[in-house]
Amino acid sequence: MRMRTATLPALVAIGLLSLAGCSGAEEPDASAEPSASASPSPSAPASEPPASGAPPSDAPAPEIVPGATEEILAGTTWFGTAAGVAEVTFTFAADGTVDFSSFNGEPFDAPTDVWSVDDGVLSLTISQLQAPSGAIADIVFTGPAATGGMELTGDDGSGTAYAMTIAQV
Repeated sequence: MRMRTATLPALVAIGLLSLAGCSGAEEPDASAEPSASASPSPSAPASEPPASGAPPSDAPAPEIVPGATEEILAGTTWFGTAAGVAEVTFTFAADGTVDFSSFNGEPFDAPTDVWSVDDGVLSLTISQLQAPSGAIADIVFTGPAATGGMELTGDDGSGTAYAMTIAQV
């Protein structure tokens, strides 16, 4: 079984600051969490040029419209950063799965990557993440469902939180 290598806890605030609409976020104490790389090689740069479909770096902040439903989000494509996990480009498929066209620059699609909207809250599960320790984890990101952009918070079941900032493309 092929696993996605991901940095799980180290970079929580980096992607959060890359899109407009974020303010007052404090960076976590890096000494309190283990350090890891977001790429297969610890010496490789953490960020690569934006994947196709990614908004240009000088693009205006997206207009965020809350209240999105599954019907509205189905078929939409998103680009962003799950801090400490990956830079991602994906589509919310109508069948409730998530189609990743880019996960840290590589395509990777798992049928266990799923999404749903319940009472205005988006739930996005990214599965089969392999931490540098070799442990496999699923992270469930949740937050208000919207179009244009979303700020989500992920939980890997161990109490570690992950920020995800995504913009609709």
